[in-house]
Amino acid sequence: MENKIISFGKFETASILINALIIKVLLGLPQLLCRRVGSAAWIVSLVSGLLFLLFTFLILKLYRRFENKNLIQIAEILGGKIGKWVCALLILLPLLYQGSITLRLAADTINLITPYRIPTLLTAVLVGIVVIVTAYRGVEGVARMHALLVPVILITSFFVLLASVSSFQFSNLFPFWGLGQALVWKESFSSFSIYTDVIYIFLLYPYVKSQKIFRRACIWGTVLGIAIQSMIVFGYVLTTQYPENASLFMPVYQVIRIIKLGGNSQSIEAIFYPVWIMSSLLYLSLSNNFIVEIIGQTTQTKYEKLFIIPVAAFMFFIAYLPPSVMDAMRISSRFSFTLAALTMLLPFFVLAAASIKAKRRQTHEA
Repeated sequence: MENKIISFGKFETASILINALIIKVLLGLPQLLCRRVGSAAWIVSLVSGLLFLLFTFLILKLYRRFENKNLIQIAEILGGKIGKWVCALLILLPLLYQGSITLRLAADTINLITPYRIPTLLTAVLVGIVVIVTAYRGVEGVARMHALLVPVILITSFFVLLASVSSFQFSNLFPFWGLGQALVWKESFSSFSIYTDVIYIFLLYPYVKSQKIFRRACIWGTVLGIAIQSMIVFGYVLTTQYPENASLFMPVYQVIRIIKLGGNSQSIEAIFYPVWIMSSLLYLSLSNNFIVEIIGQTTQTKYEKLFIIPVAAFMFFIAYLPPSVMDAMRISSRFSFTLAALTMLLPFFVLAAASIKAKRRQTHEA
């Protein structure tokens, strides 16, 4: 990492975090929450999002002692080479798994929403080729693509929300606590585990110009991403009634299909095709880059780009181990807490322990 050019700023960093949060609602979060708590899904989305924001503040506070260092470097400070290798392995596992599941979901959903009927496996291959080509631009290049394309995704998402207002039924919000108040609070805390993409914060730091810019980018990106995510879930609850909203696959797409603007409603669906594809490709390209980055940093090789194609191939292999996309979603849900432990609790422990060690060393030297 010491040889990297640290050159992108607040806008690129915030765009990465926003897309990581938005892609969750595009690939099925509203339906998942509705299935768990009914009409109170928007409450769970909002509360768990606020918890994630508080967690982000805590992480940024701990990060003050380690300017321009990512999690792998901090783990090396804490436990030497062994600490670096263990941390790298435990971070690679969820990144590979999340990237693989996202590849499977993206390929299946893209194939379903677009008018071109080609085999899902071929769609995944085409997505993989684009990800490989994009990955050669490096993290900095993919970050700049986020800065260019995420505003388009945001504008389109706002447009969909505004266009769906005419279909809102406020009676869908009742019963207010959905399937029960106790269940809502329980799910609000357990749904905190969906924010496994916090790992991006631990890996982006060395690329950002300064600690001040990094802090602002993380806060603004998290706030805006959570706000949009909660609004989309809220809009989904208002447009579809429970229990129907608990069973619809690709919930955002289902909302788009009911929007009627005169007799040309089909054009609304067409607008959203490229948004869906852009968000998925950006997410997958960044995941591939970070995996390659971690492998290169841990092995200290100068030829880390040689890992781009093998990493993409391995993600493709894992993605198609489940027999169907629904099986992939069930497996993902089953391992959500394990993923959360590896992407949230582990980095928090490493940061906290390294911070205590640095503080003790400073006190000893004084």
